[in-house]
Amino acid sequence: MNALMHQLNPQDRFRRDRFSKLESASALFKLGMTPSEFAKRLNGVNCQRINQELARRDWLYPDAPGSWRVHSWAMGRYLTERHHNIVRSSGLVVVRCTPVLLEKGAAVIYKLYLANGLPMKQSWNGQFTQNGDLQGAA
Repeated sequence: MNALMHQLNPQDRFRRDRFSKLESASALFKLGMTPSEFAKRLNGVNCQRINQELARRDWLYPDAPGSWRVHSWAMGRYLTERHHNIVRSSGLVVVRCTPVLLEKGAAVIYKLYLANGLPMKQSWNGQFTQNGDLQGAA
């Protein structure tokens, strides 16, 4: 396999590496995941700060304490929302929204991850994935 990689010209090698990175990102992504659930699958990412990072990048904005909403420009492009009805003891129904990651959003977050553009844990060991098979692709 390595002999084949050396025979390819640099442009073809770049295309193959890029394809394998996107392939590894799709292996980590499951439909219906929140950004923090996706970040938990990425080695070293501080999943408690991922929503703040997405808010800094203008994908999300805070709605209520501990709750996030998706900006209109990112809705349907990178993220969507799941709505929950919460019935209070007074009978009042409150609607809460949970951001849900779309495949294109997961690919962008994975690219940011590979470029060290996400908040990382201080105890991060410098390896990009927990899975050894995916480490070669990254």
